[in-house]
Amino acid sequence: MADDPPNSGSPHSGRPSREVIREFTDRGVLWLLEDPTNTGELLRIIEPELAAHLDFRRAQRVNRSLIPADLQKRESDLIFSVPYREPSPNGEEVIWIYLLLEHQSKRDPEMALRILSYMVQLWELQRRAWTDQRTPRRERRLHPVIPLVFYTGEPAWKGPITLADLMRLPPELQRFVPAWETLALNLKRTEPEDLVRFASAVGWALRVLQEERTSFERFESVVRQSLGQLERLTEEQTGQWIRAVWFILLTGFHRREHDEYNTLESEIRAWAAQSKFFNQEEVEVMALTMAQEVEARGEARGEARGEARAVQRLLIRLLESRFGALPLPVRTAISDAETADLNAWYERALQAASLEEVGILH
Repeated sequence: MADDPPNSGSPHSGRPSREVIREFTDRGVLWLLEDPTNTGELLRIIEPELAAHLDFRRAQRVNRSLIPADLQKRESDLIFSVPYREPSPNGEEVIWIYLLLEHQSKRDPEMALRILSYMVQLWELQRRAWTDQRTPRRERRLHPVIPLVFYTGEPAWKGPITLADLMRLPPELQRFVPAWETLALNLKRTEPEDLVRFASAVGWALRVLQEERTSFERFESVVRQSLGQLERLTEEQTGQWIRAVWFILLTGFHRREHDEYNTLESEIRAWAAQSKFFNQEEVEVMALTMAQEVEARGEARGEARGEARAVQRLLIRLLESRFGALPLPVRTAISDAETADLNAWYERALQAASLEEVGILH
């Protein structure tokens, strides 16, 4: 753990990379679950009996360089090859887990068609491997693909994901429609008790994410509860503990106001300093990393403000040169506007016949 550079962010370290930190809104859950043990715990929350048959300690992430072009373009999916615990007459069985992270605000009505397409492409990948490896025909067996959707939208995800939903068929034709089961977790609609019933690191991390937009008092209370429960993990779960704590810290950094985050960051650092999992070097790395991110965020905001002020000055000069002195409401609107609106007004002002046509007060 101490041998990793501060921003290595490898899948086997508990520390996120710079890229993950700065794109946490889109990639945070992906980073949390790229540890196959955490994906196993997610599956245990959804389908505990199935998860008990799969050995995620020996799971391997499928190399994305081998994935077909269509799947490579997806930035929010994970694919794992997981051994089945009970051997079959043909030897050890392997299951593929296809985890799709769905960040859309509403359920995609074409989800079943998308999933079927991904599953077929993964089977095609396996078929090509037979040819490349010259696998004897009698030994060619496809690995089952278990699709798992992790959905973070607010609206409820009602009903199973089925291809039949996209068709209007009489009963006698429904037997011709491909059917399979897709496992799904609707984070915002899952009971908190179901997330944490197995007391896993990923369960408590997701419990914090579940409260990302609630009042600060409630959010802070859940963070404290989660940190306390995480401390009960075993020494073997050190990597999961560190990853979960980073995830909680970054959720506060990206989802809460600046002063709220400062409070949370201080509390988390205090917990880490006393934890059996963190050594002093890790605490210092956490503090340094987040201080650098706060500074970088401040610089970015400063640059954005500087750009906005420059466009404001150019727009005012252009408007005054064309239409004379500007009314106070127009100046106020320009002062309060975002850079995108300022640029749009500037473009319109170049050709507008009157101040009204620029549309600043509309």
